[in-house]
Amino acid sequence: MLSIYTLQDFLKYPILTLDLAVSDAIIWSGSRMYSYPTQWLRRALFAFGAINLIYQNLGMLIYLFIPHKTNSDLDVGQITETGGVMGLTMVGSSNMFVMYWYGDRIAVLIGKFQKLFPDAGAQRRMKVFRELRGVPTPYRIEYFALKSNLLLKRTTTAYMFACGYYNALPVVEYLYEWLKPGLEVKYRYQSNTWYPWQISESSTNSFVSFFGAYICQLQSSLTGVAFIMAAEFMLYFFTTQLQMHFDYLANALETIDAGAKNANDELRYLINYHSELLSYSKEVNDIFNMSFLVNFSTSAIAMCLMGFSMVMISVAYAFKFSVGLFSFIIFTLFICYTGSQLTEATDKLSGAAFYGNWYDGNLAYRKMILFFIMRCRIPVVLSAYKFTTVSMPTFTTILRSSYSLFTFFQAMGK
Repeated sequence: MLSIYTLQDFLKYPILTLDLAVSDAIIWSGSRMYSYPTQWLRRALFAFGAINLIYQNLGMLIYLFIPHKTNSDLDVGQITETGGVMGLTMVGSSNMFVMYWYGDRIAVLIGKFQKLFPDAGAQRRMKVFRELRGVPTPYRIEYFALKSNLLLKRTTTAYMFACGYYNALPVVEYLYEWLKPGLEVKYRYQSNTWYPWQISESSTNSFVSFFGAYICQLQSSLTGVAFIMAAEFMLYFFTTQLQMHFDYLANALETIDAGAKNANDELRYLINYHSELLSYSKEVNDIFNMSFLVNFSTSAIAMCLMGFSMVMISVAYAFKFSVGLFSFIIFTLFICYTGSQLTEATDKLSGAAFYGNWYDGNLAYRKMILFFIMRCRIPVVLSAYKFTTVSMPTFTTILRSSYSLFTFFQAMGK
């Protein structure tokens, strides 16, 4: 049975993550419409989560500078814990800023890919073409759709598990201390954050203060995780579309008959098509430059601090910090993997152009194919403001830097 795909099939998980943050950062032709009361409710819920996410960065800094009874514990454990969690909130805040600041540009770019996307009639013709002649379909829409949704589904499951586990720990700890005779209830919530109602030690150690801080951090963590996923998934949507079109371009270059009558026109169309894809690639990089820079600059330090907390403090804290460490590894790997996949897709173009029967074409055709091969020698590479590339070698470098910092802090701790 023939499966017809639309662009919305690729946008399923990016839109899901924006709905999780109750956000309407991107408005395009395929956006869902809400009634007037629903819109105001969504705006109120988003404002509550966004304010808490932004405030949490400030609240953790205040917590580090206010006096504590046990300064020795603050120097080691709480500083590393707070610094690691702050890395996650900074990434979530920066991704939220990117999605709103560049929301219009993202919507315009989605519309451009909508125009390039093969419609139902074109997909049916390609299916018949493949069945009758045994030639691979130029647009491998089904392959990229299934691959994309499977990866995003697994990533969403991992993030939701980490978020649920992180927010469930304070409740489990509170119930254990409350139900266990002889234990003092310490009212520890998700992260070390100061709130305005915690003006004294007595106000901090109360159920009302604990409940208020817990709800604020629950909403802030949900908003932060949602925007981390939203930015990553939107990036992956764009790179998947680019991969699909670059893959089509490579197949078309291999199958074009240079000796045919209209070969020059077909090649000229493919060259213009390639130029259009290059401009879209540059636009994607411009939109996510800030996100790349913040992610990479915080990842090494945050992973180091969380790893240090896991090893040096206690076994109980190790399970808590393992969630943050796991999250940083996942989203850094996800971004670097996405960049590498896009670069690999563009690397195939020069080979596809060279191994065609260009020698059967006329002089104009051979000049155009030579120009195209020379342009394809420079692959499409995503970068963070030209400081570093978005690739798997960069992911390895981040892990090495994090481990080097970890061994440094461990030596200083001894």
